[in-house]
Amino acid sequence: MNNEEKLKMMKLRVLRSFKWEKDITIPLSEEFGLSKEEFEDILMDHFDMSDLENIHATFEFANRDKLKRQLFLDLRLYWFADVLKLVSNEDADELCSNLRDEVWDGMKYEDALEKGRAQIVELIR
Repeated sequence: MNNEEKLKMMKLRVLRSFKWEKDITIPLSEEFGLSKEEFEDILMDHFDMSDLENIHATFEFANRDKLKRQLFLDLRLYWFADVLKLVSNEDADELCSNLRDEVWDGMKYEDALEKGRAQIVELIR
């Protein structure tokens, strides 16, 4: 086995780990209509071993950021902060960050939206 084959084998071990397959490889390949193997090849072509070993941690951070952005959209803060300027960007960011953390810790998303709406009303009064 040459060095290139060894590197491919090592990369596949990372990509085929439980967390990778559950969170990244299988969901994204299915969403974009690719076979799991084709998506693995794409990832192996674009990332070195170090990148592959670290991407799952980045994935988890990105999910937290995605949740914060989704709260911003669902609470219509783009209107209250960006368009109407009734809520400061700092307050909008703090509100979404706090709610994101509560959802991450187990609060139901709908409950977080309800709580966020009440906080927005307080901010604009």
